[in-house]
Amino acid sequence: MKDTLEQLIQLQKIDTRLMEIEEIKGDLPDKVRLLESQIAHFQAENEENDNRIIVIEKEIRHLNHDMGDKSSKLEKYKDQLYLVTTNKEYDALQSEIDTMKRTIEESENSILLLEEEKEKLEINIKENSENNKTLSGKLLTSRTELAEAITETEAEEKELLLNRASSIKDIPQDHLKYYDKYRLARDGIGIAEVTRNSCGSCYNYLTPQAIIEIKDRDKLILCSNCGVYLYYDSEE
Repeated sequence: MKDTLEQLIQLQKIDTRLMEIEEIKGDLPDKVRLLESQIAHFQAENEENDNRIIVIEKEIRHLNHDMGDKSSKLEKYKDQLYLVTTNKEYDALQSEIDTMKRTIEESENSILLLEEEKEKLEINIKENSENNKTLSGKLLTSRTELAEAITETEAEEKELLLNRASSIKDIPQDHLKYYDKYRLARDGIGIAEVTRNSCGSCYNYLTPQAIIEIKDRDKLILCSNCGVYLYYDSEE
């Protein structure tokens, strides 16, 4: 059991240093991911806007062409008014002219709405492009800072991860699972050193009997309050 305890202590030292390395990186990894996500969002939105503008321009061309045809017909109808000989023919032709005018007016209104939509989309594209220009600058800075932070600790982190992989092979699975469970729940602490007769994780005061058992190292002792493994530094 003393060997298992010592292995857990060494594992905790490795995990603590790995946490310190992550803290050196700070929020840079999350910051980089957020900036990348924001840039991708604006790019996707601009792509949608560009596609919509293509559709709008096609619709406007179609409406303009259709209006051209209807305007030509309207002029012909107007010319025909002077040729009709009966009131019935005149009324029928006038009805066609009124219908054609309404259709042309509807097309003009549709074009106006489409042009307004296109203008809004173009403004949005410009704003998104400007935002992405700013975000890209921030992303470059954050990536550079993150790369520098990684470079500083990369070799050490790799060595620590190798040491961790090697260390856990010799620790009984039930104890390792328990350690990992509480390490994740207790801000990285799965086994804590006793300090001033208290748990180094939650600072709960330990009974004299618990202190004796921890010092003996004959079995693994848990903190009665927070549940982590406890050990006493024999060099203290």
